[in-house]
Amino acid sequence: MALKMEKPVLGVVENMSYFYVPDIDKKFELFGKSRGEEMVQAAHAPLLGQLPIDPKLAKLCDEGNIERYDADVMNSLSESLSEAISTKAN
Repeated sequence: MALKMEKPVLGVVENMSYFYVPDIDKKFELFGKSRGEEMVQAAHAPLLGQLPIDPKLAKLCDEGNIERYDADVMNSLSESLSEAISTKAN
């Protein structure tokens, strides 16, 4: 849609990409194999991140405290987004 409207795409973020079970150190792709790379090709933009399904985030959202969410994946996403913005600005 963004390409049809001639709007720039900074990057692709795949939401609910997987569910991670730390007790067994394993990721499960609940909605099938990731299609992030396909979206990257279609959007002509980098993959900025793949966000997991995280019960901690859901709980914070339900409590109205989403700003308290702190996870490595979000820090990585913010770094990737900052990089994409800097690259686009230059």
